[in-house]
Amino acid sequence: MTIYGNAPILELIRTMAANDRLPHAALLYGEKGRGRKTIARYFAMTALCTGDQAPCGECPSCRKIAQDTAEIHPHPDFIWVEHSGKKQGFSVETVRNICKDAIVAPNDGERKVYLFADCDSMDIRAQNTLLKLTEEPPSHVLLLFTAEHRNAFLTTMLSRMMPLAVRPCTPEECRKALTEDHGIASAEAEKAAAACGGNIGRALAWLSNPEMQALTAAAAEATQAVATRRLYDLLRVLAQFEKDRFKAAELLRLLDLQVRDAMLLKYGMTGLMGCDRNSAEALSGVMTVRRFRALHDAVQEAYEALDANVSVKLVLASLGGSMLT
Repeated sequence: MTIYGNAPILELIRTMAANDRLPHAALLYGEKGRGRKTIARYFAMTALCTGDQAPCGECPSCRKIAQDTAEIHPHPDFIWVEHSGKKQGFSVETVRNICKDAIVAPNDGERKVYLFADCDSMDIRAQNTLLKLTEEPPSHVLLLFTAEHRNAFLTTMLSRMMPLAVRPCTPEECRKALTEDHGIASAEAEKAAAACGGNIGRALAWLSNPEMQALTAAAAEATQAVATRRLYDLLRVLAQFEKDRFKAAELLRLLDLQVRDAMLLKYGMTGLMGCDRNSAEALSGVMTVRRFRALHDAVQEAYEALDANVSVKLVLASLGGSMLT
């Protein structure tokens, strides 16, 4: 199993396994497309490995998990909990069934690993039903959760699990994954990696989605307009999205990453996550700490206004003025 980026998390998992200190519950959180479920599979492989050094990749357990896909789960002790309920989270009934099943001994080895993937829609009742199992699971049980944000969980749930932030890859790692694992041409892979800030899943979606490509191009153009203080050009770009709340919100997310990158570039730091380095560099040339905060605050206020159902046209028009004051 090839995993790009997130070397500190992988090393931590291996070290905990070697010292027989794996947690009984862990949360892998971060933006969709960063590989949360892939790392969860690595976690399960490490926990269930029967080789001398986990994960060995060669034992029957490791080979079964390496063959695991969204549709096929060949290892009987690596259980993907099915989504259920109206919001496709996890219903109370589903959680109760897992609590009952957790008591049963493993089929093949010493552990059973349960994966609750994409938990952002897990409601309070389901979480409360899980509390007891998460706090004091049977010794053979490991619970894994994935979500975009930690705050998808109750504080009582978070206190019972180890949170691990999944970071984006570097653009080079993303390009390598696209070319070597997905057969994408090098030039296209480089464009996608640069546009999606090292998020492999997002880059794959970007390559097949002209709307995403248009959004990243708009974010780059808007960043350049802010850098050169061209209000008309900025308002023209923003106006393209005044009839689509979802796209407007995505544009704001991309703009905030561009502002972040500009600040990093100004001080010679690495870890860029935005969609266009050239416009971020232009912005970094006129960036101060005070202006960085003002731009970030303006984008965040606009995002919150969109979330509060304020008129998209009004929000974007106000943002344009705020970003150039």
